[in-house]
Amino acid sequence: MSNNINGSGISFWQLIEKNKIEIPLIQRDYAQGRDDEKTKKIRSKFLFSIINTLEKENFPLELDFVYGNVKNNILQPLDGQQRLTTLFLLHWVLAIRINNLSQNESIFLKFTYETRISSREFCNGLVKNWNDLGEGETLSEKISDSKWFFLSWKKDPTIKAMLTMLDALDEILKDKKTNELNIFWQKLTHENSVITFNFKELNDVGLTDDLYIKMNARGKALTEFENFKAQFEKYIKESNPDKTDWEVEYKDKPTETFSHKIDTIWTDLFWKYRGNDNLIDNEFIKFISGIAINNYAQNLEIIEHKGEEGKIRAELETKSNGKPVSKDAVKRERIERKIQLLFNSPDEISPIDFPTKKAFDYLVSSLDNYSIDSNNEIIPSDLPLWDYCKKGQIEINNITKIENNLFIEFIKNSETTYKQRVLFFAQTQYLLSSNEFNQESFSHWMRVIRNIVENSTINNASTLISAINLIQELSSGCLNIYEYLTLNVVKAKHAELQVKEEIEKAKIINSDFDSKQVIQDTEDTNFCAGRIDFALFCIDYEVSDKSESKIFEKEKLREILHVIKTYFPDLRAKLPDSFKRAFLTVGDNNYYDVWGTWSFSFECQKRWLLNICSDLKEFSHSRDWKRNYLKKIFKSLVNNSFNKIIDNFVNSSNFIALPKWKQRIIKEAGLLKNATFILIPNDNSYCKLAWQQKPSKEDQIKKIN
Repeated sequence: MSNNINGSGISFWQLIEKNKIEIPLIQRDYAQGRDDEKTKKIRSKFLFSIINTLEKENFPLELDFVYGNVKNNILQPLDGQQRLTTLFLLHWVLAIRINNLSQNESIFLKFTYETRISSREFCNGLVKNWNDLGEGETLSEKISDSKWFFLSWKKDPTIKAMLTMLDALDEILKDKKTNELNIFWQKLTHENSVITFNFKELNDVGLTDDLYIKMNARGKALTEFENFKAQFEKYIKESNPDKTDWEVEYKDKPTETFSHKIDTIWTDLFWKYRGNDNLIDNEFIKFISGIAINNYAQNLEIIEHKGEEGKIRAELETKSNGKPVSKDAVKRERIERKIQLLFNSPDEISPIDFPTKKAFDYLVSSLDNYSIDSNNEIIPSDLPLWDYCKKGQIEINNITKIENNLFIEFIKNSETTYKQRVLFFAQTQYLLSSNEFNQESFSHWMRVIRNIVENSTINNASTLISAINLIQELSSGCLNIYEYLTLNVVKAKHAELQVKEEIEKAKIINSDFDSKQVIQDTEDTNFCAGRIDFALFCIDYEVSDKSESKIFEKEKLREILHVIKTYFPDLRAKLPDSFKRAFLTVGDNNYYDVWGTWSFSFECQKRWLLNICSDLKEFSHSRDWKRNYLKKIFKSLVNNSFNKIIDNFVNSSNFIALPKWKQRIIKEAGLLKNATFILIPNDNSYCKLAWQQKPSKEDQIKKIN
C-alpha cells in the first residue's frame, strides 16, 4: 500500500478501489445492526452524524483509525470492521437508489466476509442481484423475499444485523430526492471525501489471534465508546466551545495526541483490566464518565444551553413559589443533574461534558498518570479502606488477579458510590501533584481523606460537590498533609467537625511524631472508623478546647484503644448481657433512657437495652449525658472486666439504693438472656424484659420483681 494512504485520512471508496476488503474468520459478527434498545440508540446517533455530514457543507466526519494487514492487495482489518461494513452498506443503498451500482459492481464485489460462508455469499448476492429483489414494505423484506436469498441466512447474526442496518439507512434516505442522493454519492466517492478515517497498516506485527482480540477489545456490538471517541476527537479539534484545536501544541508530535494515546498506551492500561469477554469499552466509558463527574464537581463549569436553562429556571421558581432564581442557582442545578445522570448512566457521556480545555487537560492528565508504571495499582499502606475498597485479590479475568484498589472500584461494572468517587478524586489529586510517588505521604493523605469521607454525608450530587470542593482545597498540601493542616486555615465547610479533628490530630503528630501510631491505630478500629473524638474525650482531651494548656497523653489513649479492641472489635457483634449489666452501674443507673416510648399494651414506659455494638454510637457521638455514661464505662474497663465492675458495684452502698428488680438484673447473670427492651411502670416497682420492639402479649415478656 502506498505511503500516502497508510496513516493518513482516507475514504471507504478510496480504500476499496485499491484493495479487496476481507473481514477475516477470527473477527466477531457485524454488530451495528443488532436490534436491542441500546444498539438502536447508538445506531441512530451514528447514522445521524453521517447524514448530517452529507447534508451540510464543509462539515467533515472523521471515523478514527482503522488498523489492518495488507497482503497481495487484500486488506484484513484488525480494528474497524464495524465501520467498514456500515460504510459498505451505505454506499450500496446510495448506489441502488441512483442506479449506478452496475457500473461499480467490480468495486463492490471487493468487500467480503470470511467469518461465515453465508455472510460472504450474502454480500456477493447484494451486489450481483441488486435489481432482482422480491416483494415487501421494507428493504430487508424485499431482500429476504428474493429468489437468491436462502432462508437459512436469517440465522446468520451478521446477515441479520446487515438487514437491520439496511432498513435504517433506507429509512433516513427515503425522502431524499435523486439530485440530493447524487450529491451524497459524490461527497462519499470524491478524492476529498467528507467521511474519512485514518488507516494504519500493521504488516510488521503479523495477524496473531491475540492481536485480533486486543485490537477488538473496544468492540462487542456497537458501543457508545466508538461513537463517543469519534465525536470527541472532532470536538477536541474544532467543535469545542473555544472553536480552536485544544491539541495545537502537539501538531508536530502525533504520538502525544488524544487519538493516538487512546489507541495505544491508554488501551494498554484498560486492557489489563479486561473481563473474560476481552472487551474494554465499558471500562473506558466508566473512567471517562467518572472523570467528567469529578471535573463538574470541582470546577462547576458547564456549557450554556438557553433552552435547558429556561426550563430549569421555571422549575426552580415554581418550587420557590415564584421567587427569582439566580443564574448561579440555575447553573448549579444543571451541573447537579448532569452529575446524577452520569452517575446513573455512564454511557450517557458526551464530549460536551468536558466544557473547557482545562477539563479536557484534566482527563488527559488523569489517563496519563494512571498509565505510568503501576499507578493504577497503588494502595495506601497500613490503611483499611473498609467497604470502599475491600482488601483481597480481584479476579479480573481467567488469567489475571490484582489486589483490589480504588482504580478497580472506579472502573468496575457495578456502581461506584459517591464516597468511592471522592476517594478516587483524592488519589488522583495526589498523583497529579507528585513528581515522585511517596508511599508514606500518600498513605497519610489518603488516611485524612478516608476519615473525612467516612464521617460525612456524601450521597448525592450536591454533597459530592461539597466534598470535592474540600478535597480540592486540601490537595494543596497532599504531599505533607499533616504539616498543611497544622499551618493553614481550611475554608471549605464540608464535614467541619471531622476536619477540625483532623487538624487537631495533625498538630499532635507534628509536635510528637511518636503519637502517630496510637492515633492511627485508634482511627482504624471499627468502633471509631476515623473519628476518635470520643476516645480523646475518654482521656480528657477535648478537640473543641482551643487552650494551649491541654496535654495529649498517648499512653492513656493506648489504654482506651485496648478497651476498644478487647471489648468492641466488631460493631455488628451482639452486646453481651455482662456489658448491659455493667452499664447499669454507671451514673443514675438508667442508660436505657437513650430511647423510649409508652406501651399501651402493658401500661409501662418502654426503654431500649441496646442490642449490638454499633448501638453505642448513639452514646459516643452525643453531646449530653450519654457520652459521659459511655466514658465512665470505658475508663472503668481500663483496669476491670465487665464482671469485676459488676462485683465492685454490688458491694457498694449505691447498689442497695436501687429497686429490687434492677438489683437482680445487675447481680443475676442469667436474667437478661439478650433482652433488647425493658418496660418499666411509673411506680418503678418492677420491670418486664422484652426481646422484640412491639410486644403485646404476656408470653412475649418476662416480669422481674
